[in-house]
Amino acid sequence: MIEIGTLCIKTAGRDGNNYCIVVDKINDNFVLIDGNVRRKKCNINHLEPIKKLDVKKGASTEAVCKVLEAEGIVIRQKGRPRKPAERLKKIRKQKEPLQKQKKKEEPKKEVKEEKKEKPKKIEIKEKPEE
Repeated sequence: MIEIGTLCIKTAGRDGNNYCIVVDKINDNFVLIDGNVRRKKCNINHLEPIKKLDVKKGASTEAVCKVLEAEGIVIRQKGRPRKPAERLKKIRKQKEPLQKQKKKEEPKKEVKEEKKEKPKKIEIKEKPEE
């Protein structure tokens, strides 16, 4: 049976293969764990007990880390501040000077005028038969 202060290895979940200590017993199937894992409740079927350590009920995370260090277990750092990723600056199109814009508009007008000059349709009338 798993008791308060038992050093365990977590065998399931995202914190698997990490050392933890039982801090509190919730009921027959669940315990509160802390150590190299997130402090949370865990099913006792997901823990592999190793040995009993001297930890009080409801011990803080700092107290649990000190006990693990005394046992020679390396503590991984939690909640390290991260540097924000460098973002690329967007290159925006710059507006062209007004003179260049006018030059571009003039050829478009000429093209429109050419389209207006379509040849007229010629209707051929048939001569009536006599």
